[in-house]
Amino acid sequence: MIWMEIARFGKKLVEQGLTGSRFGNISVLTEDGIIITCTGSMLDDIDERQVVLVERDGECADDSLASCETPVHRAIYRSTDARAVIHTHSPYAVALSLLEDVVMPIDSEGIAFLGEMPVVDGQFGSEKLASAVSDALMDHRACIARGHGVFAKGGDLRDAYITASMAEHSSKIRYLVRWGRVAPKD
Repeated sequence: MIWMEIARFGKKLVEQGLTGSRFGNISVLTEDGIIITCTGSMLDDIDERQVVLVERDGECADDSLASCETPVHRAIYRSTDARAVIHTHSPYAVALSLLEDVVMPIDSEGIAFLGEMPVVDGQFGSEKLASAVSDALMDHRACIARGHGVFAKGGDLRDAYITASMAEHSSKIRYLVRWGRVAPKD
């Protein structure tokens, strides 16, 4: 059952400090539409009542139950090859989004597997944000909404989770080296 996979990764996101319990959302693209967490769901306590099926290509009645970021998830699925999307409020990524316009990993794994993360603008849940995020994810695995958080795409939830995790890890390393007390070696 898809909701069980969403619950498993929601718990991992919170346990790993990638987002707070009440922040962020998770979705999976299916043949029937998009299964997405409901607005106000606690990601570390998801059950079948905290996910909802919405239309892929347009608004539907259950949008009122779904995450306010549903328009962003829809735009990602329409514009990219994503099959799963995870949105976190990861602290280091959010901090860097307030300081930089593109977050370029400096750690070896981030360079090799993640690549740069564009920082995009737009009010949460807005069409402007949906357009900016979906455009960024056409050529990148993750992007960061300025002051808001990471959007990570994947071929499945595991892939999207790994990307979200790498995004925060690379952001933390970059932040600590650039603004922390860690000095890089020449």
